[in-house]
Amino acid sequence: MSPPELTGDPVADLLVQGRARTIEEAEELYLDEHLAELVPLVESDMPDAELRRHPLVALLLARGSRRWEDSLA
Repeated sequence: MSPPELTGDPVADLLVQGRARTIEEAEELYLDEHLAELVPLVESDMPDAELRRHPLVALLLARGSRRWEDSLA
């Protein structure tokens, strides 16, 4: 059973619960714990625009582009 939500933001909850020390750690932990949920989402009939707005997919896409964006700075 997962701990109750404290903030309404699962990444922030990991920080508040002390399960992660940084936002990056919390995002990584959240994605690792919910990776199995991605396959059914991708295989669903959900339109692409809606899929990209799903919080789990949006976080995955944002994390995937950060290193590239940081390299431009």
